[in-house]
Amino acid sequence: MATRLVDDRDTALKVGFQATDWSIPISYTDYTDVLQTWEVKAIVRNDTCIGAAYFRDGEVHVSVLPEWRRRWATRGVLAELFAHENAHTRIMPGHEYMYGIFDRLGFKARDDGALVKGN
Repeated sequence: MATRLVDDRDTALKVGFQATDWSIPISYTDYTDVLQTWEVKAIVRNDTCIGAAYFRDGEVHVSVLPEWRRRWATRGVLAELFAHENAHTRIMPGHEYMYGIFDRLGFKARDDGALVKGN
């Protein structure tokens, strides 16, 4: 069962919207408007889209459907997600288990809370 990134923006946006834990309600139109300047890829497992990956200028975010959380990430897909030289991200409340994964991948926390690839 390999998890992979797929160039399917429309599906990724639909599933990513469903998978996001919204702290403030947002419409689908507002969501897609905000992401116009972002590269968006589908996260696919066994030919099923289980989430979305969002990229812009090294910033990376991921939304994964609740039933796939804690079991979607593979070393290969994480390496692909963070292949950009200036890759950085943040961990949202409720997903603190990801700190251990990023630590093992060599990420370090900056003073502003963002996680970046260590040297």
